[in-house]
Amino acid sequence: MSWRTRWRVYEYVRNSLWIVPGLFVTLAIAMGIVLPDLDESVETTIGVSFGAEAGRGVLGALAGGMITFTGFVFSILLLAVQFGSSQFSPRMLRRFLRDPNTKVALGIFMATFIYALLVLRVVGTADQESFVPSTSISIALLMLLLSMVMFLRLINRTTQGMRVAAVLQVLGRDARGVIDRVYADPVGEGEDVRPTITGPARTVPHSGEPGVIQSIDSEGLVARAAAAGTVIELVPRVGELIATGAPLFRVAEEGGAGIDDSWLQGAVAVGDERTMRQDPAFAFRLLADISAKALSPGVNDPTTSVQALDQIELLLRQIGGRRLTPGARRDETGVPRLLHPVPSWEDFLDLAIDETRHFGEGSVQVTRRLRALLEDLREAVPEPRRAAIDAELELVDASAERAFSDRGDRVSAASRDRQGLGSTGQRHRPPGAGTGTADERQALL
Repeated sequence: MSWRTRWRVYEYVRNSLWIVPGLFVTLAIAMGIVLPDLDESVETTIGVSFGAEAGRGVLGALAGGMITFTGFVFSILLLAVQFGSSQFSPRMLRRFLRDPNTKVALGIFMATFIYALLVLRVVGTADQESFVPSTSISIALLMLLLSMVMFLRLINRTTQGMRVAAVLQVLGRDARGVIDRVYADPVGEGEDVRPTITGPARTVPHSGEPGVIQSIDSEGLVARAAAAGTVIELVPRVGELIATGAPLFRVAEEGGAGIDDSWLQGAVAVGDERTMRQDPAFAFRLLADISAKALSPGVNDPTTSVQALDQIELLLRQIGGRRLTPGARRDETGVPRLLHPVPSWEDFLDLAIDETRHFGEGSVQVTRRLRALLEDLREAVPEPRRAAIDAELELVDASAERAFSDRGDRVSAASRDRQGLGSTGQRHRPPGAGTGTADERQALL
């Protein structure tokens, strides 16, 4: 089994909504067959004792109610997912469906329904009309109680999980973990020097369906290149679309003959959308989407944009101190074996800031938060990366000049405010304030 096949199986299991409920249903079937037989062979009853009519009534009501209840929960879940994808970003849908609590809750609901039906079949059977599996019925009631607990937990997690702050916090936490894994080394000298294959190289095309590169077997590629004494270069960046037949790898001819094309093609996972596993830029994409959607005319919620900028600032501070290039994985001896394109500091900064600056051009709240973010970030990153931040600050100034015709508004937009509005310490705006340029701000405030 190739690495790509294992990746596909892993992603399918992780994203599938039916596997966990299916396991619970299988367990319920086994319990519904075995436990009544144990009840019949053991005279002791654990739990509540039932008569035949009472047992049928309890199990029938439980089975009928649970199937209706499960459909009701599914409806709530679908509405919550629809709300979340429309409120935040359609690219967040997969993250909502991956919640293990949802899968476990649905599994318990369905297992309770199946188990009740299987126990009902043996209550007062023709062979022994007086037989009532009281212990099995008591277990069904315990499963009903567990279902109610899981329902309350599911509702609580769903409602709490739809809060803007909760979604952004979870997304930011996951993104910081990805950055720690992908960009583990601190920034150093000469990081812009990117090694390349200088000699003759053969090109390995992409085979199979076109799609987005989701992940690569970097450890396997480094090990295979080291064993063959060659260098492998990934042509597209992780997260980019690749067409069938497009260049996928370049392999140095020296030692490259020992690496089969099909093996290389099997070391790349391609899917229908990006994932964060090896693509930290996708986290910035999601946060920028949430910020941009909040600033759309139909939503007009700049406070959500400011909350997204809070998480964006944390990520920029983290990645601003990490070594981003040269995009090379080395073997145990320190020789570069796998080369791959990576985003630059400017790429991350543009992705994180530009769309919010553009869509929030007329918002004083967003402009002030952007200024605070950039000025604080400038002090937190190494000197070589401050020029890009200075360029962004100039764009924020130019945006404020275009958006605000009133002098007082320009002065207000020229203030830095980590809350967007309400934390500059300015008691009032001076009467007769002049133009709100950055050079005049200190004289005016």
